[in-house]
Amino acid sequence: MAPQFVDFNADGHNDIFAATFDGSPWVALGGKDGFQQPQHVKDKNGERVMLSQYWDYESKKWTHKDHTGGVDPKAHCISAYAFDWDADGDLDLVMGGRDGYLWLQLNEGSAKEPKFSGTSQRILCGEKALDAGDKITSPRLVDFDGDGLSDLVVGTFGDSYGEAKGGSIKWYRNTGKKGAPAFAPAQVLIDASDKSAKEPTRPDGGLYFDLADLNGDGLLDLIVGGYSMWTADGSNKGRAAVARKPYVWVYHQKSKTDASK
Repeated sequence: MAPQFVDFNADGHNDIFAATFDGSPWVALGGKDGFQQPQHVKDKNGERVMLSQYWDYESKKWTHKDHTGGVDPKAHCISAYAFDWDADGDLDLVMGGRDGYLWLQLNEGSAKEPKFSGTSQRILCGEKALDAGDKITSPRLVDFDGDGLSDLVVGTFGDSYGEAKGGSIKWYRNTGKKGAPAFAPAQVLIDASDKSAKEPTRPDGGLYFDLADLNGDGLLDLIVGGYSMWTADGSNKGRAAVARKPYVWVYHQKSKTDASK
């Protein structure tokens, strides 16, 4: 889920915003008495925000309804982040697809009364669609290198159960300008694991993360939750006998372009 604490409706209270595997973002509005029950975020037409594939709670089955303008009728949102993409003073939606693409849905209303467009467009890396691969878990927009522009940092699932490669964390540097982000090719912060360890040494699958300056040196560090996966002989075979446990890891950034455990 990778929840985000953000003032979603500009009322002075932090809300909890997140997407779930049902295909849509949710928000639990906050107030002086705590948080309300989570509700689906709606677009300007009163429909729940989605990409295409979603879980229909009434029919109790997976359903398709294209909200990508015909680009991908099977796109499935599994993560979301609220961010003022176009610098107009209100929050837009960045959504991570299960296939590795990132999508943008703009707010055509205001900070206090969001009216999301109902149609999402793929976020680009250069002239091509940004594809983080490995099943996106969580996008974050932060000024990772301290140049005043918000960059994209993306975590991925990878294969959290089988023999295929694990998840990763990638940084896409913002080379555009405020209100018009543009992204350079990915720089890998945590590479995808081959799961050949004999003991738990790193996050291998399902990499959820957040960023904070944990040691007060002015650089953002990575806090990573994920499964460590290993076998007794380090063979990366026989996954039925694999050891698999969740851990939280910290990677300290040494410079504005590097992070290490």
